[in-house]
Amino acid sequence: MKNFVNVLIIVLTLGTFSSAFAADTKVQGRLYANWNMDLSDSAESANSFNVKRAYVTIKSKLSNNSSVRITTDIRETEGFDGYSIILKYGYIDMKPEFGNGNFKIRLGLQPTLFIDNMNKLWSRRYLEKTVGDKNKFLTTSDLGASAFLNLGKKGKTGYVALQVLNGTSYSDTKELNKNKDIGLFALLKPFANNEEFNRSRFLVQGYFGTQNESLLPGVDLTATGANIEASQFTHNIISVGGMLGYKKKFDFGFETNFMTKGNGYNETTGFALEDVKTSGISLFGTLYFNGLTNSESSSKNLNLFGRFDILDPNTDLDNDGKSLLIVGLECNPAKGFKASLNLRTTSFEDNTGSESELFVNTLFKF
Repeated sequence: MKNFVNVLIIVLTLGTFSSAFAADTKVQGRLYANWNMDLSDSAESANSFNVKRAYVTIKSKLSNNSSVRITTDIRETEGFDGYSIILKYGYIDMKPEFGNGNFKIRLGLQPTLFIDNMNKLWSRRYLEKTVGDKNKFLTTSDLGASAFLNLGKKGKTGYVALQVLNGTSYSDTKELNKNKDIGLFALLKPFANNEEFNRSRFLVQGYFGTQNESLLPGVDLTATGANIEASQFTHNIISVGGMLGYKKKFDFGFETNFMTKGNGYNETTGFALEDVKTSGISLFGTLYFNGLTNSESSSKNLNLFGRFDILDPNTDLDNDGKSLLIVGLECNPAKGFKASLNLRTTSFEDNTGSESELFVNTLFKF
């Protein structure tokens, strides 16, 4: 905990000094804390308080055409009784003058765009990751370069982007091969000119690459004389998602991910094994009490929400899937604070039973 506090002091101090020298520098932070109780019969009501994540972000506008962002991720470390800090984002955005404000280049450790935007549509990352993130279809941040092109004036109707990434992860950045992954992404605002539905978004992603395995061309890596090739470790994803939002009364969203991953090779035969195909689907919705009650009502800050995920780890196998149901009540009493009481039930396709947990999740941000 001492290291945790020291790191926070250092980051905040740097942000304070940066503010003195930069005309437009902001320091932001968010903290995810919760209490949960395991309701399974064998758990005997085991419960705990937790701080799952803390983020500190420094954003600085360097000029009219460039800006920089640094975000640290402070989190529980597996196998270690405490917290560690790593770099989540560290990138620079540049807008060349010939783009007239509609073209942008991004370099560095940056978000993968589908997960980043699905988090905004789900709007409860403090409570749970999206289905694609939770089940590790793709990392949330990677090293690379991206190009963005706005659709409509100042991106009013959306944007398209091309990402060239290492194919690693912000938590394990070592590049093990020369291959690069390609991400194609589009965000569309189909009702940008409609006041009732202008919060709606539609997302699509095509991600094509290889897994971060050591792929050394022409080098014999097995006793049988087989060579490991990139084609044996493919990593391809097609994702579609979106949210239909009606005023501030209700939202309905969805996310679909279909992933194909190469399964390596057979050491005996030297031939590539059959690819594994995985699917992850999520449906979620929110009912806003504020849109149903008068401005003086005590319930105006409450939201009722639900989410249902289906994961199939291998579409060629039967009874290996599972589902997650989340239902809860959320409160937004003040700017920078959210709290949610929610029940989560995980069911397994092989009928081995189910698991239930009760959560109280909180988000503090500044």
